[in-house]
Amino acid sequence: MERTHYIRRQALKWTAIAFIFLFCYAAANKLLEFDTFRVQLGQSPLLAPYAHWVAIAVPVTEIAISLLLASPRLRHIGFLFSFGLMVMFTAYIIIILNYSAFVPCSCGGILSEMGWTAHLVFNSAFVLLALGAVLADDRAKITVGRRLLYSLVIALSGSATVIILFLLSEEEMHRNNGFLRRYPQHPVGDLKGIPLRYNSYYIAGFERDRILLGNSTAPLHLLSVDTSLVKTEKIRIDIEDSKDYPFASVKVRVQPPDFYLGDGSIPIMYQGSTSNWKAKTLLREKNYFSLFEPLGNGNFAVRTNLQSNGQNVLAGITAGQKETMKIYGAALEAKVDGIFDTDGMLLYNEDLKKVIYVYYYRNSFVVAGSNFNSFYEGKTIDTITQVPMDFAYLKENTEKKFARQPEKVNRYAATSGNYLFVKSDRLGRYETEEMSRQASIIDVYDLSKRSYEFSFYLYHYGGEEIQSFMVYGDILVGLTKKHLVATRLKKAHFNN
Repeated sequence: MERTHYIRRQALKWTAIAFIFLFCYAAANKLLEFDTFRVQLGQSPLLAPYAHWVAIAVPVTEIAISLLLASPRLRHIGFLFSFGLMVMFTAYIIIILNYSAFVPCSCGGILSEMGWTAHLVFNSAFVLLALGAVLADDRAKITVGRRLLYSLVIALSGSATVIILFLLSEEEMHRNNGFLRRYPQHPVGDLKGIPLRYNSYYIAGFERDRILLGNSTAPLHLLSVDTSLVKTEKIRIDIEDSKDYPFASVKVRVQPPDFYLGDGSIPIMYQGSTSNWKAKTLLREKNYFSLFEPLGNGNFAVRTNLQSNGQNVLAGITAGQKETMKIYGAALEAKVDGIFDTDGMLLYNEDLKKVIYVYYYRNSFVVAGSNFNSFYEGKTIDTITQVPMDFAYLKENTEKKFARQPEKVNRYAATSGNYLFVKSDRLGRYETEEMSRQASIIDVYDLSKRSYEFSFYLYHYGGEEIQSFMVYGDILVGLTKKHLVATRLKKAHFNN
């Protein structure tokens, strides 16, 4: 009997030591890299609105529990709190893996090397270890049944707290706003789709009845799919010169009968024909660019940064000219820092010969002529003129990041004919959260009339949200994580 009692005491002691080591190690990493931890929490889809106080509360709680575990008299209380905290961490991971649009990182040290599934297994093991310690520790002058009841209450309370934070965060990120949308009856047809082998595809363009998909992990390989989503063909781009560049962010843009392959981090641009998919160097720039769109005849619209202050600006590049890049600094308006606040999407409407830049974090977009001789700022129907931004500075104040991931007013955009299509996650007046879980909202603007026309739902396919899309004629093509989808725009609503 005494031997059994001794073994139990030793097991509880070493269990307490294990938790003390885990919590102290985790807390130390969070506090030593506090700005990084706060930034990571700020980018979490679950904790972003509460990042600052959660970043303080978590390491403080871990240290407090460690102190309870270090005291033999208070150890049984420490085990109860350890169980509750590990349940909350585990509930957080389950929500992130199953209900989050993206998976963030919010831990440091060795734990950051774990995948999220491995982290879930690791946390679950410590949940069971803590529960075993609570039930085995007879220092608490209460029965095993009551200890089990307390554990159940703590588990339910911890899980409920995390779920409530998630729901409040969703309400904060997708709250109803004052604007009203118009939804005509069935402006698009039913979706059809095919599975894709990789999740690294993007839509590079169209050629006649073919959809051309680029691959960010294999930049010289394209996948051709006919618009009926039946026939597929693999295409390989052959660069006939200058093959030894250390490409970092290559993108392909197809503008029949030509295609372009560019990497603004080098920076270099290739041009080739879609008849043989062979490319040659078209230009080598001395200025870097982060986005580009071909305008035809060796002209390009790009987004680059001013050397003086790093602010985003639009520019034009013309192949064959000595001074190839012309900066159009007035096109983008800085409201916060000119870098993060002016982030957005660069588009080219070949039908209207217009360059379009859609801001992520404000309810506006810029429309310019292909030679930037004139431009105007259009407004989306949202009410946010500029999303508030909170920054953190890492690596001895040399690296600037969002302290909290701001909400995107305009999440994605495409253009064709007279229209600009903007995907928004923001709910208007009388719109329900339930619908946003089933479909994406696409707002349609007429660029010629400079007006909002209507909105439509682009329903999820196979339970997956359509993350990006392009429009070609009356065909809308989109990509989910694992599928290529297509639908038809009905001429009764889209007559241009």
